[in-house]
Amino acid sequence: MSPERLGRLFWEYSDIFVHGLWITVQLSFLAMFFAMALGMLGCFGSLSRSRILRSPAILFVEFCRNTPILVQLVWVHFAWPEIVGIKFSAYTSAVIALALQSSGYLAEEFRAGIESIDRGQVEASQSLGMTYLRLMARIVVPQAVIRMIPGILNQFVTCFKSTSIVSIIAVPDLMYQANLVASATFLPMPVYTFIALIYFAMVLSISAGVRQVTKLLPNFGYFQHRRTE
Repeated sequence: MSPERLGRLFWEYSDIFVHGLWITVQLSFLAMFFAMALGMLGCFGSLSRSRILRSPAILFVEFCRNTPILVQLVWVHFAWPEIVGIKFSAYTSAVIALALQSSGYLAEEFRAGIESIDRGQVEASQSLGMTYLRLMARIVVPQAVIRMIPGILNQFVTCFKSTSIVSIIAVPDLMYQANLVASATFLPMPVYTFIALIYFAMVLSISAGVRQVTKLLPNFGYFQHRRTE
């Protein structure tokens, strides 16, 4: 197939590809937003001194981290409605599944960041009569957040790549649109190659951004071993 014909093909279906890319980006940001909230809850639950809070939190985190995204996606879309009695749209199921998977990894990232703070600072604050909530808000969390940023950004990259699986439940993301175009044109090789290049360019750009942010953070030596997957 000539380059000119390929160019006309991709231009003809450009609106479809752009729409699919927009859905993919939406899914990534929404999933990460909810994942950060769930991850924070899982983190504080796993750090709790109460066994009633700690055990369910650890179970939740381990479940999210140790089940494949495909299994979670199918379970949320087809099994969860049987449990709660509510049928989710494919888009909602995709957001929930992506958020669940990312939340498990983020919970561990948050926990590691909090536990990396020098214990002496915590003991000094407690000796001054600072409450636990004030200690976390003023001493621990502000420092831990800086150390969490590279991990959060890395997880965003992973979440973005994982969105390619949601096409199996008919979410009109980039991969789903590629399937439609490939079926309509009977040209799977150039279409899927083009889509692979789009994913490659997007992930490479995000990864470069992660590296630049990491360089701007203090204590850069702490992050030198962290790299985007």
